Amino acid sequence: MIYEKLWKAIDLEIPLVLTDMETFLVRDGEITEDDLKNAKLAAKKVRDAYEAKNKDASIKLVQEAISILNSIKPKKPFPPEMKIRFEDLKKTLEECINDSKE
Repeated sequence: MIYEKLWKAIDLEIPLVLTDMETFLVRDGEITEDDLKNAKLAAKKVRDAYEAKNKDASIKLVQEAISILNSIKPKKPFPPEMKIRFEDLKKTLEECINDSKE
């Protein structure tokens, strides 16, 4: 179940969030290049979690990705549609952790 959610994040959510950040926020100065690098690092950790051979390693990587995403602090609030996508991504990752406990 967690791998299905990781795939959902990789296939559907991460590309939209990264595109939002690159297109709107960095260009407009609402987030820093460091925030964008952190978002890309979190995306890499999610991909690594999907490819990991054991569930515990996957969960650890997902926890690291969530922590990195939580560290991103825009100078202004995200636009509504981006905030929804960003929060949905974090929610999907948190569901992976919760599903692993069942």
